[in-house]
Amino acid sequence: FIAFAQIVYSYGQDSAFLQFYKQDSIDKDSIGRTSLLLLITTSIIFSSVIIIFADSITNNILNLEESIWVIYCSGILFFDAVSSRIMTLIRIQEHALTYLIISILNVIASLLTSYILVINYNFGIDGILIGVLVGTILRWVMLIPHQIETLSKGTFSFIFAKKLLKFGFPFFPAAFFYLILEMSDRYLLFWILGPEAVGVYSIGYKLGSLALFIISAFNLGWQPFYIKIGKHKNAGATFGKIGTIFLRSLISLWGLIIFWTPSFMRINVGGNNLIGEEFWASEQIVSIIFLSYLFYAGYIILMPSIYLIEKQNWSPIFRGTGAIINICLNLLFIKYWGLLGAALATLAAYIAMFTFIFYKSNQWLKILCNWKSIGVHLTTTAAFISIFGMTEKTFLISIGFTFSYLGLLLLLQGKTKLLSDFKYLKSSFSDA
Repeated sequence: FIAFAQIVYSYGQDSAFLQFYKQDSIDKDSIGRTSLLLLITTSIIFSSVIIIFADSITNNILNLEESIWVIYCSGILFFDAVSSRIMTLIRIQEHALTYLIISILNVIASLLTSYILVINYNFGIDGILIGVLVGTILRWVMLIPHQIETLSKGTFSFIFAKKLLKFGFPFFPAAFFYLILEMSDRYLLFWILGPEAVGVYSIGYKLGSLALFIISAFNLGWQPFYIKIGKHKNAGATFGKIGTIFLRSLISLWGLIIFWTPSFMRINVGGNNLIGEEFWASEQIVSIIFLSYLFYAGYIILMPSIYLIEKQNWSPIFRGTGAIINICLNLLFIKYWGLLGAALATLAAYIAMFTFIFYKSNQWLKILCNWKSIGVHLTTTAAFISIFGMTEKTFLISIGFTFSYLGLLLLLQGKTKLLSDFKYLKSSFSDA
């Protein structure tokens, strides 16, 4: 419920705010004030509706036991929506330390409060929701000075409000489609094979989702960066260079993760495996899910063409295509290949999304990645992973494959090239 509601509360305005709030613009203060006032107003309306119809939502839509849970969610959604907009502003202003500290304190407050209420006071689900609510309120309180500063500058403009809404609206359905793409495999597995299959699949999916965590962290800096330098003469080459380095780094990590997944799953703590033996079948899922997110990383690298050329109307088409393919192939593949089929359907969906945006972005804004070197690196890594899959997965085998793989990469790439790539990334983001 919260995941879907967050999309409604945002309605694409985070993307619009990133697009129009520029540090060197004389209109930035008015855009900041307009965006925040618009968000506060709509968030109050949405949360009020949830509170008023809490009983109906609880009983008729969510089929929950307690309407107070929905009321907690309304508070979480309000404070999260408002504070997220200010956190986006902090990203644009490149206050990385402030962003990091507030994010960490938010997580600590949520976990600590939830732990105390659940463990010490047996609050159950109420304790978890109250913990999350406390974390979001704390984040909102810490951001009050930034909110006051944003609201005290510039003027509210209906013209800017219209621009923000027009640009951001296509990202609204796009976000829904992406959520469907991310979650549909679990729902369809539950429907076709039952809850046990979902449990096994989810373990492998979470391990493979390490790639998504890294991509999300990268995108926090990537979006403001490409919007900021988008009008530079050699922007396409710069984007391509950074994209090539990032994708190749992620491909390397793919290999290393797969080499060590069996050993990680079998770690014994106090006589028990870290991951139960009944879940080891999910090992085959990890590689495919990680590979799926490699194509999603390619999609993210090509996103500047959507923002800089204002082709946002294509965003729901790209993601909707992925969602439809994922649902259709899951319905077909799960019946024949079970868990593996669900993972393959996800891979096909992300490949389709990447292929679609790759084709269109070459028409709009050429991002000059070294696709040949990326392809060679991907093929080499896939070959190592395939051979590893045919071996007896022992600790020594993992060590052997790790050193062989890294040695080959170092031989092909060279130490000097690796250092120069790192320096290029550092200088590009610091000079922007």
